[in-house]
Amino acid sequence: MGGLACRRVEPTGVGGVCACAMTCAAVATPPFPQNGPGLRPSFDGVDLLLLHRATPPAQLLQHMDKLGRELQSPPSETESDAWVEETPEVAALLAPESLNLWDFDLIKLDQATGGKPLALLAFALIQSFGLIERLKIDVDKLKKYLLAFERLYNPCLYHNPIHAADVMHAFCFLLRKGKLDLELEPEELLIALLAGPAHDLGHPGVNNALLIKQKHPVSVRFPTSVLENHHASLAEQLLERPDMDVLSFLDTKPDGPSRKVALRQLLKDLVLYTDMSLHGKIMDTLKEKEDGAATLDVKEPAERVVALQALLHAADLSNPCKKWEIHIQWTHAIVAEFFSQGDLERHLGVDVTPMLDRTLGCGRTSQKGFFVHFIRPLFITCAKVLPFVQDTCEM
Repeated sequence: MGGLACRRVEPTGVGGVCACAMTCAAVATPPFPQNGPGLRPSFDGVDLLLLHRATPPAQLLQHMDKLGRELQSPPSETESDAWVEETPEVAALLAPESLNLWDFDLIKLDQATGGKPLALLAFALIQSFGLIERLKIDVDKLKKYLLAFERLYNPCLYHNPIHAADVMHAFCFLLRKGKLDLELEPEELLIALLAGPAHDLGHPGVNNALLIKQKHPVSVRFPTSVLENHHASLAEQLLERPDMDVLSFLDTKPDGPSRKVALRQLLKDLVLYTDMSLHGKIMDTLKEKEDGAATLDVKEPAERVVALQALLHAADLSNPCKKWEIHIQWTHAIVAEFFSQGDLERHLGVDVTPMLDRTLGCGRTSQKGFFVHFIRPLFITCAKVLPFVQDTCEM
């Protein structure tokens, strides 16, 4: 699960009161802007372009109802083949000199593609590593796989195809700058790249805690890391379809079947560690290396997986590390999505999670605490135990 604030990590203060709620009482922040069709919310003189829509309770309930049944209705033929035309503007945005910028603007790409940025960007990034030629990937299967990813994302305020594309881009940037891509087998690199767009597939716009509280069927199937297991499961199920089997190039190799199993497991291992409830586990592993004055040895398979998990997790939380004009788009989007869940909780008649309660007005303050206590330490620690990305993390 991607994004900024605490998601499943809910800090508490005295007597179990949400820490952000106590802080908000003491710190005045500007009122959070209203979002929805026809509104033009702004902050610091910048239009908040991700807040042009709303997800009221009825829509979130539809997302939840669909969750776990996304693949039961096959897409129409038009949806399957709807590859977005690459206009000159889109081509310029996907050119290497643009893709290699840390502050790549996914919102601009979303506008240029008519709201379909994910498949095009994912294809361009995979192509930029030369993987289509090196692995002899079936281009039609890859395009269908990526289009299915884009289609499976709901129009959430934050967990949408733009966020998935943003995470994939940041992950690729970290891999490339650190030259970690050179340490991976080509098919291993392909799966690692696909973990970015796969990591929030089918996200309903509500968190694991609510799904568990409501005894949603997906939470019964996956009692821990509910959504993350579901995201990975969707990506694996699509891979099993002959017309989307992007690993079909392995079919002619003697170890092809076993290699496919291993690569699907890698995909799952990466997606699962975007769960914020596993943040502490990642940090403990990295801190253990730091305390021993050691670094992760990416030539050793197990440690290479840890490095990939840490970097995908960092990419998932990376937008506070982007320039201000980009960052404030995302931080307002995640807070608006949280408030939408709070509205749904009120609609369902259950206790509203304090951090998701728009009436407390502490959205931005909770974000500040999240940056200080989670994001900054993660990037600092990555810089120490993953020396190949030190300069990037420090930047």
